[in-house]
Amino acid sequence: MSEATSYRIEAMGERKGLLKALQRQQERIKYDEVMAEREGILKHEEDVNQKAVWNENLEEASHRRRLRDNIDLMTTETKLYGKALVEVRRAALRQLLQRDSDCYEKELHAQGKTFYSKRT
Repeated sequence: MSEATSYRIEAMGERKGLLKALQRQQERIKYDEVMAEREGILKHEEDVNQKAVWNENLEEASHRRRLRDNIDLMTTETKLYGKALVEVRRAALRQLLQRDSDCYEKELHAQGKTFYSKRT
């Protein structure tokens, strides 16, 4: 074999090695791209899950706050109801006492008598 022919065979052998190295490099790049895409998907899912957890916690806190506010409102309404009930009873008692007083005054007036009242 001549020197040119052997060089050509050796050069072709080197090209095959370069082609294999280039192919391996392209495969690594594709693998890295696939892994980067999977990591992106995983990060997105983690973000979505984190937001869902935050939303659930906010809903629970809001529900507890609403319950506490309703309890406070019912307590206030109960106190106001009690005060209103006392005022209604007092008004009814005043009316009853006034009617009794008027009745006694009429009876005394019929007898020609009156209640003692001090003049000032």
